[in-house]
Amino acid sequence: MPSETIAVLGTLSGVLIGGFINYLASRSVKNHEWKLALAKEQSTIRHKLYAEFLVETQRLVVQAREEKISSLADLNMLNGKFAEVSLVASGMVVEAAKKLADYVITSHSAQPAKEVADFFKLKEAFIAVARQDIAEVLSGGA
Repeated sequence: MPSETIAVLGTLSGVLIGGFINYLASRSVKNHEWKLALAKEQSTIRHKLYAEFLVETQRLVVQAREEKISSLADLNMLNGKFAEVSLVASGMVVEAAKKLADYVITSHSAQPAKEVADFFKLKEAFIAVARQDIAEVLSGGA
């Protein structure tokens, strides 16, 4: 009897230990998959937001070359996108976005409009920090 009891207890302990190890491994894999999915979702959201912000700044700069805005309400879309960028982006991205938005607003008030080259330098700086921000999100740094 004792050898049968020992065999049963040994088998039962092996099953319990194996089940516990399997649980830990599955939990770790699921946790990793969840983090990757979250990072991908966050990077997709940021990518879309940064692109929309750039499109709006480009549109307003082109508009400034042809005609100035007639109402501050024309800046609502830019202000909204800047607010969203401020909420989700890193400090470097927000700073670059602020410079870009300032340029856009100034281009509608200054006579004559500033050099287009200045806009493209600011735009490239924003794109560089936005790409870095998205890469950090994907690597799990944010």
